[in-house]
Amino acid sequence: MKAPFKLLFLFVYVFFLAACESVIELSLKEVEPILVIEGRVNDLFTRQEVLISEMQPFNSQSGRVPVGNAEVFLNEDGKPWRKLKEVEAGRYIIDNFWGRPGSTYGIAVKYAGETYQAESTMPPLVQIDSIGVRVNSFDDSRKTPIISYQDPPGVKNYYFFQLIVNGKVNSSVFVFNDKYTDGKNTVQNLDDFSLELKEKDDVIVELRNIDEASFNYWKGVQSQNGSSASPGNPISNFSNGALGYFSAYSVSGIYFTVE
Repeated sequence: MKAPFKLLFLFVYVFFLAACESVIELSLKEVEPILVIEGRVNDLFTRQEVLISEMQPFNSQSGRVPVGNAEVFLNEDGKPWRKLKEVEAGRYIIDNFWGRPGSTYGIAVKYAGETYQAESTMPPLVQIDSIGVRVNSFDDSRKTPIISYQDPPGVKNYYFFQLIVNGKVNSSVFVFNDKYTDGKNTVQNLDDFSLELKEKDDVIVELRNIDEASFNYWKGVQSQNGSSASPGNPISNFSNGALGYFSAYSVSGIYFTVE
C-alpha cells in the first residue's frame, strides 16, 4: 500500500471514530416522589414509632424528605385502631402500646388521599445465650462480637442483629435464618469486615426475632450494601406501592464491655 493511500485511510478512520463519539442525550421521565414507611412494634418498649418520608426523583438534590400531616394507625389482633401522634415532621409515636409475641399487628397510613397498609405477626422470643469476642488473626487481629443462641426445632426462624458500640448504632445489616441451623445451638460472628472492637468499648447486641417479610426486606438492604450489580428497592410488605417495611419483633438484648 502506498504512503498517500495509507494517510488517506488513516484520515477516514479517525474521522469515522470522531463522528461516532457524538453526545447522546437521554430523555429521562420525571416520576412522582415515592412514599417510604418504616414502622416497628416490639416487646421491649411501650412506645412505638413510625417514620414516613418521600423518596425524591433521582435528579433531585433533596434525597428523602420527611412527610408530615399523615394519619397513622396501629392495631393488635384486629382490635380497634389507635392513632399515633406526630411529634415532628415524618415521626409518629404511640405510648402505652406494648408488643406481645404471637400477636398480629396492623398499620394503616393515610396520606394525600391514599391508604397504605401492612401487617406483621411477632415471632416467639429466642434469647441470646452467651456473647464473646473473636480475634480475627488474618487481618491485624481485629476483634468482633460472637453471639450464641439455641434455635427452636421444627420452626422457621428469622433473625436481625442490631449492634451498638459506645452508643452509636452500627449501620451494617446482620440477618440470618435457620435454613441450615434448625434446632441447633448457633454461633454468629457479627463481622462486616470493617468493624474493630477496642478495649473498654461498650457493646450492646440486640437479637430481634422477625417475620419472613421483614427478613426479605433486610436481605434486600444487605445485598445493596454489598456488590449487587443491579440494585433495586428492597421488597416491601406495604400495599399500594409504598416502600419500606412494617415489622413486629421480639427482642433479646445483652450488654458487655470489651476487655
